[in-house]
Amino acid sequence: MALMFVWMIVSIAGGVLQGSVSIATTVLTADLTDADVIINVTSTTGFTDTGFVTILDERIGYASKTATTFRGNFAQPLVRGASDTEATEHTAGELVRTIESSMMNQSLGYNLAVLSDASGVIAFVTIPFAFISLLTSFFVLPLSFLGTDLEILTYIWGILSIGIIVSLGIALVGGRRV
Repeated sequence: MALMFVWMIVSIAGGVLQGSVSIATTVLTADLTDADVIINVTSTTGFTDTGFVTILDERIGYASKTATTFRGNFAQPLVRGASDTEATEHTAGELVRTIESSMMNQSLGYNLAVLSDASGVIAFVTIPFAFISLLTSFFVLPLSFLGTDLEILTYIWGILSIGIIVSLGIALVGGRRV
C-alpha cells in the first residue's frame, strides 16, 4: 500500500513537471447561477483551451476561455453538471480547479494542487493531518457499504490493528510480554 501511495505521488508530480497533467486553480469573481453561460474567474492561466473545471463537487465543461472567463458557444454550450454531477449555484470566492487538481486534492487529502498552481492561490498544506489520516486508513476496512449493522467490523479491525502495532513496537524496543 505504501509503495502504491509513493507511486501515485511520483506519477502525479512527474506529470505536472512534464506538463502532461494540467494542475491549475483559480477563484470565482462573481456568483454563478444555474442559468449562467460564462464563468468569471481571476485568471485562466494553466487551464486548457477547452475542457472541464471543477467547482466544489460540480464538473462544468467549457468550449473556450479568455484571460478571466470560461465560456460556452452556440455549438458547444457551457455544460453544467457534467459526469453525473449536480449543477448548483456557486458564490464568488469559491475555488475553480482542473479535474486533475481536484482529484489530487481528494486522493492526497490536502491542498497540494492549490499550493503548486500557476495562478498564485496559496493554501495551507496540512501534511501532519494528511499523514495521520493516511496511517489510520491502513487500519480501517472500507465496510460501510455493508450497512450500519456490520460497520462495527471496521472498529473491531481498527482495534486489532492497533494492538498488533503496539505489540510489535514493544517487541522492537526489547520489551517482554508479561
